[in-house]
Amino acid sequence: MTLEIQAIKVLYEMILDRGYIIDYIDKDYLDRESYCLKGTKNNIENTNNSNTILCFINGDDKLNIQGIKDRISIMNKEGSTKCIIVYRSSVTSSAKKSLETLEYDFELFGLHELQLNITRHRLVPRHERVLLSEKEELDRNYKGKIPVILHTDPVSRYYSFERGEYIRITRKDGTMIYRIVK
Repeated sequence: MTLEIQAIKVLYEMILDRGYIIDYIDKDYLDRESYCLKGTKNNIENTNNSNTILCFINGDDKLNIQGIKDRISIMNKEGSTKCIIVYRSSVTSSAKKSLETLEYDFELFGLHELQLNITRHRLVPRHERVLLSEKEELDRNYKGKIPVILHTDPVSRYYSFERGEYIRITRKDGTMIYRIVK
């Protein structure tokens, strides 16, 4: 199985695990060796900025500013503000800097990062967002005492957990623990 096919499989699972329904997968969307995957949020009340996410596997070795501009034009056409780009080898520093100033929500993953779905590993317990009512109860009882999970943690990146969210982790023995994303 090629690296791209495995990355598409993991990306597909990631989008479904985030609560999206896959609308389509398209090859050669940008007239290069690239793939595009579009998902629509299953539950509108649980969305952040948009209910549509576009995912691209970059056809070029390096992701540069022109690649970002190409994705933005497609996002505008599709009405999306969220995008995942899977790059092959690296991202230019100018492309990284340009992402900081944009009002779009870009997530970058290396092709090597999506060769294994970490949430399917036997040692990774189930992670899920806490509902607002449960968060308020946790704030009342445990404010400042809840341990931290980093925003850069691989599981946080997989599920796109936002800073300030509370996460419930359910272990195999049924015990539940909570973390706050920092």
